[in-house]
Amino acid sequence: MKKKRWSKTARLIFYPVIIGTIVYLVLTQEPGSHAVVHKDYISRIEVENRLIDAREGDRIPFRLRIENRGNKAWRSVGEYPCFLSYHLYLRENYRTVRFDNRRFPLPHLVEPGETVDMEIMLRAPIEANSYILMFDMVREGQAWFRDYGSRVAVIRLNVTKREWPEDNIPFSLEYGKHTAIFSGRQEIADALKIIRLTLSQNQVAFEGKTGRIQGFSAGIDYPQIWLRDANTIIPASRYYYDLPYLASWLEEHLAFQKDTGSLEDWVDSKGGSDKNTTETDQESSAVQAAFQIFNILGPDWLEKPIDGQKILTRLDRALSFVLSSRWDEKSGLITGAHTADWGDVDMVDRSQQAIYVDDRTHWTADIYDQSMFYKACLNLSAMMREAGDSERGAFWENKARSIGKNTDKRLWQEGKGFYRVHIHLDDLTHEFDEGDMFAMGGNTEAILSGLAGREKSRRIIEEAIKRQEEFRISTISGVLLPPYPKNFFKHPLCDDPYEYQNGGQWDWFGMRLVSAMFNEGSSRTAVQKLSEIIEKNVANRGFFEWDNKEGVGEGSDFFAGTAGCMGRALFEGYFGIELDWNSLSIAPKCGKDSAQVHIYQPANDIFVAYAYTYDEDEGQISLSYNSNSPDRGTIRILLPWTKETSEKKWTERDLDVRMDDRQTNFGIQTTNDDSYVVLRSDFQNRTVRVLRSRDR
Repeated sequence: MKKKRWSKTARLIFYPVIIGTIVYLVLTQEPGSHAVVHKDYISRIEVENRLIDAREGDRIPFRLRIENRGNKAWRSVGEYPCFLSYHLYLRENYRTVRFDNRRFPLPHLVEPGETVDMEIMLRAPIEANSYILMFDMVREGQAWFRDYGSRVAVIRLNVTKREWPEDNIPFSLEYGKHTAIFSGRQEIADALKIIRLTLSQNQVAFEGKTGRIQGFSAGIDYPQIWLRDANTIIPASRYYYDLPYLASWLEEHLAFQKDTGSLEDWVDSKGGSDKNTTETDQESSAVQAAFQIFNILGPDWLEKPIDGQKILTRLDRALSFVLSSRWDEKSGLITGAHTADWGDVDMVDRSQQAIYVDDRTHWTADIYDQSMFYKACLNLSAMMREAGDSERGAFWENKARSIGKNTDKRLWQEGKGFYRVHIHLDDLTHEFDEGDMFAMGGNTEAILSGLAGREKSRRIIEEAIKRQEEFRISTISGVLLPPYPKNFFKHPLCDDPYEYQNGGQWDWFGMRLVSAMFNEGSSRTAVQKLSEIIEKNVANRGFFEWDNKEGVGEGSDFFAGTAGCMGRALFEGYFGIELDWNSLSIAPKCGKDSAQVHIYQPANDIFVAYAYTYDEDEGQISLSYNSNSPDRGTIRILLPWTKETSEKKWTERDLDVRMDDRQTNFGIQTTNDDSYVVLRSDFQNRTVRVLRSRDR
């Protein structure tokens, strides 16, 4: 006789409950019942609350008391350090969300028998649900204390949905003062949620020299408004925040300009300011930020006086300061202190002095500074020409060409396929080959600025992918591979490889590389690398300043520069929106995934909306779009199909393209791996359909 089997419904209901109960009992059982007791490392963890309520992405202060019941002292430094940490599970079925989470160092050496009180900051997941936290001590590189016989502390965490104003607005192609995007890829939705959260956590407003200032701090640990960071935040903030958040902070920075033309690194709400003089990107960052604002507002903004001097004049003085104070005549390049790639920590100091130039500074000319200055020169040239000063515009364009030529001559390594991190301008030498260090940050900026050109850009991207695989970094965001050797940098932030600017993962730059991939015709690779970065940040429950080699968040929480750079990769790259005061283009790179995009730019009251769908059965793409932008522009639709033979390119005969159900003129544009249908259009409620001819 056959045994009676449970129904499918019963299995779906009861199996997870049974499995979850077993897991819970195993993980919370008394010491010694599941492991050989190791009497040297036994802990007792007490908590004030067993139930925590939070919203998606919240940071929650949480207190614990930890007793050392073992025979050995605990320390959070040295070999096999001890930390407090936790495992995160879904409460419904005890499925592991993330086993390894942030390590919390002990406040001091904890002797046997001693008890310490700790207050930590927990990070709620970005998805509403009911979770279980299991706190335990970990002896890094050896074992969790539970494996030695200790008992974990179990906490229930209920996470509710965080509401945004645009959440309940149905999608429409019509005008609306909101930005809301619905993507067929879950990780895209997760990324947009974290961007929104990060910007909101960094909003600042205060009274400054120029009046009411609004902008964004760089992160929880950096409450000031930093030039280099704020420049990179604009590509995301422009679609959620009004004019003051785009421009008032930069106007305030310009009010702090020195008589020499020098600009500060940061300003704050108390009227303070300072500059990390090891770096040379502050003035370039200001010009690049101004160019973005100019492209949103138009040329009139450049005429606005700041303390009696026009914005455009102050920008000219800023770049002129770099030429007068950071110029090496022999190489024809911009100078900076010996740091790691784009970093601002020098190689000689153990203290805060590491961010300041002094008589011990070793000078270099690095690829990052050249790329930033090159782009700033071109930006300033364009603004000068728009303002009617063709002579000054030509000056800055020629300066960019000179920098580009000298950079290729001095820093490009043809045999390696990427730019050197820097050349030395003094007699300093190293026992290792700096030429083999791939400086991802500087090389990425060389692509984005246009300095590298198409062929060099292709090789740089290939090298970045190769280095990620070779050094087993969890994402493309490793900034210096290989890093400098242990103790080369004296400052404790950089003295170990894969730490901070010395080889850590910085999505602040990794997302710029993803943007470069989109720009250079590697959209499929860009989406893959974008997904890896988003997955890491979802696991970390937010953007951190940097991540270690394995992808665990380090440094400042709510790092706003990453939000801006990811926003750029999404809005301009994946969704393909390029919106200026006098132009618009739409170039979705969604491939075989659907998307509904409605963006609104409060600073000039312009909206753009489109619905993108792909029909697998019909082999058809449909793009419906609308905007109140009055100009005609370009529509570029990425073809998601591969050709039957790799050497054959797409031609107009391969496709049937219709606008509003009428055949229309179009072209085919191919860049590296990407092929696009390209056509001109206005933006007044149009629909374009692309059909493979052989499928009609």
